[in-house]
Amino acid sequence: MQERVLRLSGRIRKYLFVPAIAAVIALLFVNIVDRFVLDGALGISWVEELSVIIMIWLVFLSVFAIDQDRSHIKVQILDLPPRLQEILEDVAIVLFVGFLVWSTWALLPRMFSKYAALGWPIEVGYYAILVGGGATILAKFGKYLLRGLRRWS
Repeated sequence: MQERVLRLSGRIRKYLFVPAIAAVIALLFVNIVDRFVLDGALGISWVEELSVIIMIWLVFLSVFAIDQDRSHIKVQILDLPPRLQEILEDVAIVLFVGFLVWSTWALLPRMFSKYAALGWPIEVGYYAILVGGGATILAKFGKYLLRGLRRWS
């Protein structure tokens, strides 16, 4: 199961992150050409908003992808046994991401604004926290659930 999650993380990077970054670069390039060369002839005022939304989604989905192969930055203050250190790191991640998901979930009913150019609800960007954070938390719980199942079988 852990191998499947790692493969999923790799696929997310390869088939989602890379094309999304390329799309943002292409959109911003077209926007710059339109604004400074064509003097706004294309009238694509929504590009900046869409680029921000894509980047928000990339940031919060990367939490899941980066955590799976443990390539995130960490500071080790205490010299603990590796197993205990891993458990403490996982608990810290679940608590932090869980707080983000909980506070976002509590905030969503109070949002009524829309993006000016796109007309999309502002919640579109906040859903990234729920999806990325939820995937991270589920992967952590799944990791320990599988360890428990292996121990009992």
